[in-house]
Amino acid sequence: MKKTKTSFSLKTYIDLFELMQKNHSSREENRSFGLAHQKLLSSPVALLSRWVEEHRHRLSHPPLSQTIDSVLSTATLILLILAFFLGIFSGVGLLRYSGSEPVNLLYFLGAVFVLPLVTMTMTLLAMLRANRAESMLVHLSPAYWMERILLLLPVRNRERFNSIQINPLITNWLVIRRSQELALSFSLGLFLALLGIVASRDIAFSWSTTLQITPEVFHHFLSLIALPWKEMLPQAVPSAELIEQSHYFRLGGKLNSGMIDHAALLGEWWKFLAMTTLFYALFLRFLLFLLVSAGLKRAFGRAMLSIRGVRDLLREMEEPLIESESAATEQNFERDENLSRIATAALKTDYATVIGWALDEAAIVLHNEREGIKPTNIYEAGGLHSLEEDQEVVDAAAGDILLYVKSWEPPTMDFIDFIMALNGDKSRLIMLYPLGTPEAAYQATKEAFDIWAKKISGLKDHKIRMKR
Repeated sequence: MKKTKTSFSLKTYIDLFELMQKNHSSREENRSFGLAHQKLLSSPVALLSRWVEEHRHRLSHPPLSQTIDSVLSTATLILLILAFFLGIFSGVGLLRYSGSEPVNLLYFLGAVFVLPLVTMTMTLLAMLRANRAESMLVHLSPAYWMERILLLLPVRNRERFNSIQINPLITNWLVIRRSQELALSFSLGLFLALLGIVASRDIAFSWSTTLQITPEVFHHFLSLIALPWKEMLPQAVPSAELIEQSHYFRLGGKLNSGMIDHAALLGEWWKFLAMTTLFYALFLRFLLFLLVSAGLKRAFGRAMLSIRGVRDLLREMEEPLIESESAATEQNFERDENLSRIATAALKTDYATVIGWALDEAAIVLHNEREGIKPTNIYEAGGLHSLEEDQEVVDAAAGDILLYVKSWEPPTMDFIDFIMALNGDKSRLIMLYPLGTPEAAYQATKEAFDIWAKKISGLKDHKIRMKR
């Protein structure tokens, strides 16, 4: 089976919604799909995603999901670029150095430590309430922002989109994840601004506040902030001496002589600020982004299962087909030409080999399930298979054989050669099963059966029988 990456996205959700509106597949087709993907039956969402991929050709061109995904991706990219440059401009502003007095590092520390912690806490609270249709902690009306972005769609596509019901669970989680992407972009801008300014200018940092905070208390506070990298990068942890020497008092706007004497020391603050930005604004935010992405993935799964008709579709994929058969003994079928009798018999359940002529494995497995047959081996032959491949099937076949054929396709010489090759072992029984169309409940018509019976009777071999 070809492996396909499982998809959980707004695009998949919209495609599934559209497909369910026009789904006319039969129960047999759905069960056949389920049998062909038995490994996915325990994961309904993955099974649905695979089903969408195989039925995507039934969507309009271009699919509405592709148009919406393109618009939303473009809007997100623009916002990310704006957030990135806003981060750069904010960093430049917070680190603006006039040359006459040092830069108060508390402003930048607030942007890369306090602000990320506050917003990440709000994000965690929003995640707890994201399952609600309306959540002020998530955003101020998610539908409003969605509608504003979708105004960029052409009028015809907007009308089509209005017919699709987007689960509020998805919009909530989408907004939460987009906010983390924007926060990461903003923080990256701050970090690059810090590195750029430190590399291009000789900048001096200080800390100044009207609050009654002693250098000792401030040193203890910063040591707590630096705990994550204290052992690995001790040079990025501000020392008590650095904190004391960089304490700035605005007395007439002039620097005290102590700060001037330790001007080179004041520039060491950038290491602490850089690590604070990396850990709190970028690393922790990225971890939260991964957590939100996992929540969004689960939200897509729950939303997909809530689409009308999906539960019935999954049930038809998972439940075996149960068909009843007449208990009456089948009579031998006599050809109209009164030549010879075609032996008919009831099917067994333990054929050693089952072969599908011009049928794929999924169809073979489906018909085995309908008839309650549990073979040892299943093979495909005929159709697009080469003569060499057919010969390999003949060589591998063992024991009694059940051979499925399409009754509406008359037997060809290739098929006759194949069945005669199978009949080389006179100890085995070959049961030929002409299948009808799905519309006829897979029962062959009398006309189609007569054609096959005439051909098989000409072989004059009682070991080859037909299922009526």
